[in-house]
Amino acid sequence: MDDAARTAADTRADLLAAYRRARAAGDPELMARAALALPSRQEFGQHPGQIPALIHEAFLAATGPADRCRLAAALSRAWVYGGDAERAVAFADEAVALAGELGELDALGDRGGPGGSGGPGDSGSRGITADALDAALVAHWGPDDFAERLALAARLTDTAAHLTDPAPRLTAHLWRLTTAWECLDLVAVQRQLRALDALAEETGAARHGFFAASRRAMYALVTGDIATADRLIAQAVDLGTRVGEPDLEAVRHSLAAQRALVTDDRATLRREAAEFEAYGAAQGVPSVSAEAAVLWFEGGEPERARRLLDQLAGPGPGLEAVARDVDFLLTTSSLLRVAAGLGEHRIVAEGVRLLTPYAGRAVLNAGAVTFHGVVDEYLYLGELMLGRTDAVRWRHSAVSGYRRVGAVWWGERIGAVTGGGPAPSVSIHFHPHPAGPSTWLIGTDGSTFELPDLRGLHHLRELLRSPGADLSALDLSAAASGHAAVVVSEADTADVADAQALAAYRQRLEDIDSELDEAGSWSDQGRLDRLHAEREALLAEVRAATGLGGRRRRFSSAGERARTAVRKAIASALDRVADHDAALARLLRDTVRTGASCRYEPDPARPVTWLLEQRPR
Repeated sequence: MDDAARTAADTRADLLAAYRRARAAGDPELMARAALALPSRQEFGQHPGQIPALIHEAFLAATGPADRCRLAAALSRAWVYGGDAERAVAFADEAVALAGELGELDALGDRGGPGGSGGPGDSGSRGITADALDAALVAHWGPDDFAERLALAARLTDTAAHLTDPAPRLTAHLWRLTTAWECLDLVAVQRQLRALDALAEETGAARHGFFAASRRAMYALVTGDIATADRLIAQAVDLGTRVGEPDLEAVRHSLAAQRALVTDDRATLRREAAEFEAYGAAQGVPSVSAEAAVLWFEGGEPERARRLLDQLAGPGPGLEAVARDVDFLLTTSSLLRVAAGLGEHRIVAEGVRLLTPYAGRAVLNAGAVTFHGVVDEYLYLGELMLGRTDAVRWRHSAVSGYRRVGAVWWGERIGAVTGGGPAPSVSIHFHPHPAGPSTWLIGTDGSTFELPDLRGLHHLRELLRSPGADLSALDLSAAASGHAAVVVSEADTADVADAQALAAYRQRLEDIDSELDEAGSWSDQGRLDRLHAEREALLAEVRAATGLGGRRRRFSSAGERARTAVRKAIASALDRVADHDAALARLLRDTVRTGASCRYEPDPARPVTWLLEQRPR
């Protein structure tokens, strides 16, 4: 045991002894003080042992609302740090509610008794509220709580802004920095880094300097400034050692592994992989073990990576078993990366499905010490390995995200994966099954699926045969072999487009205008092109369906029935395709336009070779 570990153990023993003396004396206030000091010695990911039980005992014994609030917040953090976030939520919510009650008492001028807050305007209740909000942020650190996390971080910043105590201001800056990284808001990242620098300069405290240096080091690694990163890592280690920061070792190893990854230092990657694997196994932390798998794989030890992959995502629940907590994105994306590199189709497909809802988000480790790319890159790697058509789309969005935050190495790595050139064309079966005409075979080799013979599949195949050409709905209806076509009668006339259809066109045009603004703000040229094409097509439909003054034109009702029937048949067929391959269905919805005339317009960013004829068995 080194000196720092021995000092931490001695401090913990002293706190436990103080707690037991307070309990024996029946002094709830002293019990609260000792219990509140215990979690500060807990490392992230370490099993909490008896700490939650002691804090809960002090919580039940506490009489003052301020002590109860702080103890509820501490109990919540102890559970999250110990890897059991579900137990933390109720206590964090109670801490926030108690803090609200204290604020109301202050407003009424009630200063309370022992353990109470101060009077109106006093920093006491503000400090307690800041502590409760921090606990709520820790408890709501899962991937689905991002909107709530943004709101809580803003509240914490407002609460801490007028406190003279630097501790809650440090906490507020760290949370705002974390949420800024999560949504790739570079301006907010830079602002919070500067705020951490300023806090360290104002206080001269080594602990504040540790956080400022370690988070600056992460930014330097993201932007490829290795010399600055090395200087800041050394500074963070020195400062963290001086104050006995509990998470120092985790921070040091995380930054060292990230540096080795960026510089392709394979010896260090293997050394850190062994450290991560040992810690992950000893503490039972899946995210650390998943990171170890990545480090082994990138360090040239694929079989060691495979062993961890099998342990964490093998047969059984697989990736579904990954807890939706602070480390969900890190664990799932790490395992997807390794699975893609090892050719594990089942795990990759599962990972793509689980990560798709979080596209556009950054992947961070707990505490935002290191940046692990954007979700879109992992989706790109997964779709590319599966041979799906959405790979290029995810590549473009990932590159856009990396440009936004200046992540040089990350963007270059995606270019290296694809050679920097256009993506290869994907071959997709879309034809009747060789075994018989009652079934269709659809999808890429190795990932094909079967559908019953649907009218909409015939319509789609005819459109795919003639890319860029306009085909009338009547012709498509007639070409659907084996299905009843719409019979044309020139005497049978009706409105080409009724009022409901025109209203739908106009609503979609309004939606497209909004989407164009969004796509423009993201510089998504591919999406801009598709939206402009759809807008022009809709305007053409409206012009074709209306005459001068917007009067609806009359045309063969057979043509109108064909338009409606073809549209519904194609939509129904695409719904069935989506049940098996959502990306393929999305591609077809993006590139196929229906109406009185229909058209398939290939997307250059997602090249496809359509296999439209059944091959003999």
